[in-house]
Formats: sequence, structure tokens, C-alpha cells
Amino acid sequence: MGLCSLATPLVVPSDRLQISQPTLSAGNVPAAFKVELSSDHSVLIRAEEILRPALKMMYRVTGLPLSQVWYDDNWPSPLGPSGIYIEHSTFGKEPSRLRSDFLIWGMNHMLLSMQLTTRYCQTTAVLKWDGVTVGTIYVTRNPPRGVAWTGRNTSEVGEDHTGESKPLSNGRFEMSLSYGEKPIDRHLLYLTCIKAMGDAAEAGLTRLVPGLYTLGLQRTAWKLLGDHREIEAGYSREAAVTALGRMIHDDKFFEVVVWVKVHGVQSAVGGYTQGF
Repeated sequence: MGLCSLATPLVVPSDRLQISQPTLSAGNVPAAFKVELSSDHSVLIRAEEILRPALKMMYRVTGLPLSQVWYDDNWPSPLGPSGIYIEHSTFGKEPSRLRSDFLIWGMNHMLLSMQLTTRYCQTTAVLKWDGVTVGTIYVTRNPPRGVAWTGRNTSEVGEDHTGESKPLSNGRFEMSLSYGEKPIDRHLLYLTCIKAMGDAAEAGLTRLVPGLYTLGLQRTAWKLLGDHREIEAGYSREAAVTALGRMIHDDKFFEVVVWVKVHGVQSAVGGYTQGF
């Protein structure tokens, strides 16, 4: 079944969906949260050397509670010596205030800025809450001094999520995919997927919703709509990354339709699209 045959089910009233806009100020980002970016344009890094570890980082971060406290951690790129490193800030007796929601907001803002300026380079994002630094995200060609990339696991989210049955929440998740004919820039797909994972996490992975809709740059969108029922928001996260994983595995970046089954029952339909 091709993409066009499911065009109608993918167009749904906005009041039935939780909608995200492609800006830092939209959605659930409080005014107290700020990001200060500094970039070294002399140290260029291939976009995918940044976006691939960003996928892994965000998949990990969005799978934990928004209040989860983070310490120093890193995600090396499978494509080169570069990677993403996070550093927490301490406050007296409290060892860290760097939380998952801060990382979601900060990473989205950093990647959006890189894409809009078309400058993927060594960058530092200082995350602040009420004017106080809570943590820092480094996108760097090499790990900071005294830090070794942990694990050096070169497997990618795309290799780990290629459509197999996976446990998620209290159900059993299966997904199938059909490619359309319209190509979409791979960087826009990465960014939309990363934002969709954050949207699902902010909605609450086990929360029942009619559907989720993430609007990315240049009208690139991710949609997942419950098929005559509400679905857990976490299924949107899993389906979004699984679909992109299949594209990375197949090296095919097009509009796609996805079907999600839970316990073997058709439960949702969605996909990546571009344009209205």
C-alpha cells in the first residue's frame, strides 16, 4: 500500500493532536529556561557526525523521566572522532540539577540553530534555569581534556531499531513501513525525529493520547494517530525512531507511512511527510 492511499487518515483536526512547533519558545518550554550558544566555526564537523550521536543521546534521555538527574556522560559518533558530551553543574550539597527536560530543550535548540545557519561545527550550549547554569552540552571534534569517549559502541539507533517487535510500556510493539516517492532531506528527518522523541517524552510515555504531531523545519512532520483508539505517547517515540532507523539502514530518505500494532492488533497509523 503506497503513501497516497493513506493521505486522508494522516490529515486530522489539530484539536485531536498534541502539536509541537519548531521553535524553542513553543510547546512546554518555560521562560525561565535559556540556552547560551557559542560556536567555533573553524572546527567544522559533518552534520551526520553530530546528528547520529544526537539520535542516540535523545533516545536514551527521552526514555527516562523528565525529572531524571544527569551527571557527566557522552555519546561518541559512529562516523568519526567527534561526539556529544554533557557536563552537569553542582550547587552546594545538591550534586546536580541537570535534568532530562533541560537536555531535551537544549539539544533541540542547539541542533535547530545549526541547521538554520547551515553551520555544523564545534559548539557549546550552556543551559540555564532562572539565570543559573544547570549544565552544558558540548558538540566537539574530540572529547574534552581528561575525558575518554565511553564504550565506543559504533552501533546506531538506526541499526538497533529496524522494525523488529519490541517491548514498550505494558504492550508489545510491532511496526511496518512503506516508502512513498517524495524524497526528504535526511537532516530534516533527523531533526524531526529528535523533536518527536522529546514531544512524546513531554507528553508522558504511558499517557493515552489520540495522536501526536511534530512539525519540523520546512514543513517536515511526524504524525502518529490512534486507529479508532487512543495510544500511549511512547509508541510515537518508538515508531519515529524505528522508521528513521529503517531509512538509515536502507539509505532511503523519503516520505513514509508506518503502521503500529500492539499485541498484534492494529493500533495506529502515521509517518513522515513534508508539505501540507
